[in-house]
Amino acid sequence: MNISIIIPAFNEDLLIESTVGSISEFLEKTFDESEIIIVNDGSKDNTKAIIENLIVKNSGKNNLKLINNEQNWGKGYSIKQGMTQSAGEVRIFMDADLPFSPEVFLEIFKRIMNGDDIVIGDRNNPQSELVNVHPVRKLAGIVYSVFVRSIVSGGITDTQCGLKGFSDEAARFIFSRTTIDGFGFDVEVLRIGQKELFSISKLPVRMVNNRLDSRVHLIKDSLLMLWNLVVIKKNEIIGLYD
Repeated sequence: MNISIIIPAFNEDLLIESTVGSISEFLEKTFDESEIIIVNDGSKDNTKAIIENLIVKNSGKNNLKLINNEQNWGKGYSIKQGMTQSAGEVRIFMDADLPFSPEVFLEIFKRIMNGDDIVIGDRNNPQSELVNVHPVRKLAGIVYSVFVRSIVSGGITDTQCGLKGFSDEAARFIFSRTTIDGFGFDVEVLRIGQKELFSISKLPVRMVNNRLDSRVHLIKDSLLMLWNLVVIKKNEIIGLYD
């Protein structure tokens, strides 16, 4: 399997079909073997039924799979499920609202095939372009990154970008050790990668906000993510990531 795309989905019935269609079309014309893994994280809408219908319609094309969580466990938990159950030489996760063009998968694939272990989207890169991203969220990201630097160093200023790719070796090692189920999992993933001395490459991106609502509660989730930093530091001290 050349490449696996993991998409966590919670109440995404308005977007998931078009997202899968766009990704599937790109993968078919670009890779010999690929798979799309949708992790339905306890959705209360028609997300699961839509995915099941897409699997039937997609028969003979991309290897489209559904992992179904009966309850909502969180983005980190869902991505861990997808990463550990995928088969690609390169494994990439991206948000369900398709904030990045599928063409970025090819660049991530090339970088990992050329020796990078991890490739992360970097919205802070001067070459990156952010479209329709609310300025309050930009500010929250900047403030959070100040705290993150006490845990994750090496010039990584954007840990939360919803686009990350891993070699199969890096994915197997890292996601067998993650403990955080929510939005703070990104920092844990990168810290484990750094401790194992995996090479991390930063990729400029063009991000478009395709979502009408937001899945992040600014104050509640920000406080929880700050607590996650404490948990990561504790886990590192006790050797949980070794």
